[in-house]
Amino acid sequence: MSKKLLPSNMLSGLSNPGPNASGELSEGALKEHSGFVYTVGNWYSVLSEWSGRYFVIAIIFAITLSYLLLLRTIMVVTYANFDKLSFGDSLSLFSVGLQFDVLVALCFVVPQLFHITIFSNRRVRGKTSRLLLDGAWIIAFLFLPFICIAEFIFFDEFQSRLNYIAFEYIVYPTEVCCNIWESYPLIDLIAIVGACGGSLWFLLRKNFHKRIATPMPWKRRYGFLVSCLTGIMILWSTIGADSRQISRDRVANECTWNGLYSFVYYAWTCRFDFKENYVTIESSEVDQRLRQQIVGDHDELNKGSNNPVDRIVDTGRPQQDYNVVLILEESLGSDFIGVLGDNRKLTPYFDELTRKGVLFDNFYATGNRTARALEAVLTSMPPIPTESILKRDHSNRVFTLANVLAKRGYERLFMTGGRGLFDGVRSFMKSNGFNRFIEQSDFQNPIFANAWGVSDEDLFRKSLGELDNMHSAGRPFFATILTVSNHRPYTYPEGRIPEKGQSRENAVKYADWALGYFFREAQSHDFYRNTIFIVMGDHGARVSGSQLFPMSSYRVPVLMIQPEGKGKGTRCSTLACSLDIAPTIMGRLGSDYRSVFFGYDALLKDPKKGRAVMQHNHDVALLDSKNHMVVLGFGKSVESFKLDRASHQLDQQVAPNLEMQHNATSYFQAAFELYYSDRWFPNYRLAARDDKMN
Repeated sequence: MSKKLLPSNMLSGLSNPGPNASGELSEGALKEHSGFVYTVGNWYSVLSEWSGRYFVIAIIFAITLSYLLLLRTIMVVTYANFDKLSFGDSLSLFSVGLQFDVLVALCFVVPQLFHITIFSNRRVRGKTSRLLLDGAWIIAFLFLPFICIAEFIFFDEFQSRLNYIAFEYIVYPTEVCCNIWESYPLIDLIAIVGACGGSLWFLLRKNFHKRIATPMPWKRRYGFLVSCLTGIMILWSTIGADSRQISRDRVANECTWNGLYSFVYYAWTCRFDFKENYVTIESSEVDQRLRQQIVGDHDELNKGSNNPVDRIVDTGRPQQDYNVVLILEESLGSDFIGVLGDNRKLTPYFDELTRKGVLFDNFYATGNRTARALEAVLTSMPPIPTESILKRDHSNRVFTLANVLAKRGYERLFMTGGRGLFDGVRSFMKSNGFNRFIEQSDFQNPIFANAWGVSDEDLFRKSLGELDNMHSAGRPFFATILTVSNHRPYTYPEGRIPEKGQSRENAVKYADWALGYFFREAQSHDFYRNTIFIVMGDHGARVSGSQLFPMSSYRVPVLMIQPEGKGKGTRCSTLACSLDIAPTIMGRLGSDYRSVFFGYDALLKDPKKGRAVMQHNHDVALLDSKNHMVVLGFGKSVESFKLDRASHQLDQQVAPNLEMQHNATSYFQAAFELYYSDRWFPNYRLAARDDKMN
């Protein structure tokens, strides 16, 4: 066959293959080059003919792999810190990443693989089959550039591959789609996706149809199918989420694995048994350690309760029925605050307010989502790995600060500028102590709104009226106000700040301006003089940095302004976290109260015994006042670090402190067990003292 097709001069001598004196290839070199080209082409033709319709699968597989490799390369070049990556780390990054990409690319072609294998030679050429394959090809070629662009945008925001946050966002298309529309040049992105995918489809579909029509014996068809499935099984069993840990640099590790793999991984594992996936200790030891860490010397345990820390807390202060206004500022991390060291002058109004209250300057959020902040601040419950309890299925009766204040006769209002449906906020608040709920739909003719809701000034303006109404009713009140403006797409009303344009810094300036507006107005209202105000960031601006736990992103400012100027102009540097807000508020309101809170009064806690608990993706952590940190990971992993508070860097230690490890385990194991056994809201047996007090 080849002799007839191959010209005789291409088979002649191959001597003198180099260039001649004039720099041109000699006749021998030309013959060798042409022979090589012919050989490659011949092998390609033979392989193509032998693989038949499966050559289509091979091309789609190669294109998919190319997209994924290109995305990883762009991410590494854009975000990785090469000073922290050795040559070996870089090789591992791409070699392990290639394994993830091959696995995902094989899974990507499986549907079409089954189609062309199971369909007989006659049926696969039929009109219906051709239409199905055409549709599958155009969807595949459009999906590939779309997912790459979407993942790059996600990585830019969260410094992470697609994780459980992306999974959660799917159920909120209104906020997410509007946010993307307002934040990015969506028309241009759609054009790029359409051009890339459409061009591939247009150029390849005729050849694909020709290949699909190639008849093949069933043994060869099923041989291809079994080979592909075997490859998937081998890769699936040899790599996993832990495979991406190729260095101590978190961003590099995130670049290592694949976004589609991580998305499925987080979606699959967001509900799991803590005991099967994390280190645990005996239940009796859990109860003992909880009481040692949580129950105060003067607290009285309700020994017949089904909750091991159900107690009557003795604040040691007379009861003061102050109003309480808790303001949670979206994404306001400590790294934006002037009085906490930032020199960009983004928060002049907050900085000025600190002269009127107590500033907590060593405070950490428990997570990097608003839902995590609401969970921690209102329930004082340690964060269970993955998603917040606001969206979990045992949250219709959870003990909250609102429940405590309801016993004291307080009116309880929750206000948000966004939709109550998002993250399950409305259903959680109305089920757990709040008797009034106001959301975006309750605002008539707001001055400004974006993807996430009405502007902060709309929210604060309406809140002033609501607080006036509650004050006029003659009952003390507890109001939680959740802002939304300091969030991508960073849009806000014009004319409030001198700067223009969509940027994180400008959004912070506007949020600060709106906060200043609220306090300027509030001072002239009757409720102001008898109200405790707490202003705090719900979490940091973004998850940034190369560490397993990006500590700088978890630092948040907390400011408490009390009636009669108590503590004004002072600071509290005791290590604390969002769990401690509710007990600190109750400490100011005085008297005794029933509690199952895991937090403490940060103003009374011995600074040497401070601690913070945190959650990041599947990892949970405990930080102590000596800067030691234990991280409990999925797969029963335990890691120990030393925190440098100046740089917020974590230095990994050789082995974790066993005592601290057990203390950390007791927090998170107990939170999981109490929540899922419906014991976070304790029974009221043997709680006669609680009834007598109220």
